[in-house]
Amino acid sequence: MQCVFGIDRFRDRYFPSAADHFLTCSQLHPAKCMLCQLHKLANGLWSGRYAVLETENGETHHQHGISPAHFKAMVARDHPEFASMRQQDAFEFLQHLNKQIDIAERPVEGGALNPTSVFDFTTEERLQCTKCCRVRYTAQKSSLLSLPVAKRPLAAVEGVPQEFEPVQLAECFDMMTADETVDGYMCPSCEQPTTAKKSTRFATFPKVLAVQVRRFEFVNWVPQKLEIPVQVPQGPIELGAYRGQGLQPGEEALPETNDQPPTDAQPELVDESVVAQLESMGFPRVRCVKAVKKTGNTGAESAMNWIFEHMDDADIDAPDSEPQGTAAVADPAAVEQLMAMGFPQARVERELLQSEGDANRALDRLLNLSDDVTMDNVAAATDSKDDSASCSQYELTGFVSHKGSSVHCGHYVATVRHGLGTDSAWFFFNDARVVAQPEPQSEQAYVYFFTRND
Repeated sequence: MQCVFGIDRFRDRYFPSAADHFLTCSQLHPAKCMLCQLHKLANGLWSGRYAVLETENGETHHQHGISPAHFKAMVARDHPEFASMRQQDAFEFLQHLNKQIDIAERPVEGGALNPTSVFDFTTEERLQCTKCCRVRYTAQKSSLLSLPVAKRPLAAVEGVPQEFEPVQLAECFDMMTADETVDGYMCPSCEQPTTAKKSTRFATFPKVLAVQVRRFEFVNWVPQKLEIPVQVPQGPIELGAYRGQGLQPGEEALPETNDQPPTDAQPELVDESVVAQLESMGFPRVRCVKAVKKTGNTGAESAMNWIFEHMDDADIDAPDSEPQGTAAVADPAAVEQLMAMGFPQARVERELLQSEGDANRALDRLLNLSDDVTMDNVAAATDSKDDSASCSQYELTGFVSHKGSSVHCGHYVATVRHGLGTDSAWFFFNDARVVAQPEPQSEQAYVYFFTRND
């Protein structure tokens, strides 16, 4: 949260207007109001009232800080894992937090004040059939980025934990944008299964790029932490080399397909490229297919999170039963519930039908999929003044690190840069303890925050 509220947009949205919101909020119980809790947290972090060093018997001790218990309860109330006291994943929490803020902000001036828009960007997915060489470009809305890391073990030393060769941040971006092979692709031009190549690049760049570095692997389906150093430049970082270019002269587009919703006679389709990406992480295929279906083909990120959340389910490795078709009419109560969040009725009804009436799955589709962003109008869709199709230079402004040898236990700490240019300074946050850190240690960070220079 120190990293998130170190972002100007979050501070400016919730700190200056905190007192006004407390006076005008119509919620009878502030503990049940997400906006109340966000304003209260911003006030606690930025007012300075809780940053006073304590003294006892003439000795100066650390500050008491704040314990945002009501905020945690509010954010986690509909999430059984985050509501527990078990060790949780910081990147998954950031995803969940963004979703909860998005829901709370949509009814306020049509979502115009929503600070999570600083994370929004669009990716360009390029798919090419290797037989006919035709291509398809697809625009996909995103808000967070997950990067792979190259695993190169150093020579083992007895009695010393395994060490790894350092990896440059640019190599992680190179791996993300490299071609992937998609076997069994049903080419609409060749009208038969072929092999395709798929790659992902930036169509637009967010104001703040939040990046998870996948510094873990699966051993017997259990995630294991990898201590791989990732070397991140402290100065400007140019990502223009990873910008997509769209359809190029000489390229021929694949014909469009008219995928229909699943019926009793037509099996539900899954994105095989996402399934392949999950399988490459070590998950069994049955889990990958089930996760992609359950998350409505919304991408590898949401499917991977679904797998983590349902890892202990008794039927996690049982194949899905055959689909029974979708309802002809969406549940009016669910329609009303989702429309209250600011979504148009037509989209709500369509996504409910696509989600077999499951309101939570429909909400994920509404938040993650877009009707109006295509490769033809992606440049025009950057009028939010947050994502940019041209500016691609960033600087590291914060990161979250995990202390501990296992993903199942340990402790998270944050390092945040305040100020710009030569006036900036780095600070290390360990719960209530805050110290200046002239040389930030970012090599073992898990989540990075990069701010665009414009």
